[in-house]
Amino acid sequence: MSEEKSYAKGYLKGYEEGMKEAWEQLISLTMKGYTAREIQVLAKSNRGSIESRLALKKRRLQGELGLDLDEEKAGVPESLVPLKVTAGSTYIIKDRKTDGAFAAFKSIIDKGSKGLCILRTHPATIRQRFGIETGMVWLTKAEAGPAEEGAAQAAEVYVSPTELPRLSTLIKSFLTENEDTVLILEGTEYLVTQNDFKSVLKFLQLLKDQIILAKSVLLMPIDPSTLDPKDLNLLEREIGE
Repeated sequence: MSEEKSYAKGYLKGYEEGMKEAWEQLISLTMKGYTAREIQVLAKSNRGSIESRLALKKRRLQGELGLDLDEEKAGVPESLVPLKVTAGSTYIIKDRKTDGAFAAFKSIIDKGSKGLCILRTHPATIRQRFGIETGMVWLTKAEAGPAEEGAAQAAEVYVSPTELPRLSTLIKSFLTENEDTVLILEGTEYLVTQNDFKSVLKFLQLLKDQIILAKSVLLMPIDPSTLDPKDLNLLEREIGE
């Protein structure tokens, strides 16, 4: 096959997949009861995130296929590549470690954005390790103990991983009461083990829509080895950019 013919076939295949994805997203929005105005806002936000979504896909191809698509970043782990975010977007960051995701989160709040951490790791550990001082929600079945000394503790909340409606309400309140926001959700795997996957997927689908409408940013570090490949693929298709 000639190089020109191979390029044309690849282009048409990518165009076909892109069109299908766009229409599937539109159909899913019409089935969720959104008004025409809300669908317009969501569609414009998704369109605005195309560049960042392509950048993520390029890095994934580089890692999966060993392609050198970006020479100045060749050999750099994905978690350490600077993440360019777009308002109204959700990013699934596949990595065994969360350092890169928290570094990206901190860089965003350091520029003035209001942050909220939803954590499986104890908040005190995150504050000490990454120097993050912002609102924190700890996913745990343990009961909240006496507040520790320090102003940061006033913004610390304990939520059971099975209380998805309460967690959703807390996030919605944060997004409603603040502008220019960023969230990091560390603990998707934990939520899946404490609930059924479909419940977590519905929670994340709603969360993604809230992020879009609030023009916020959501970072989701996930260790790929902890989830069923089919579940991970579904999360990437439904939630990630």
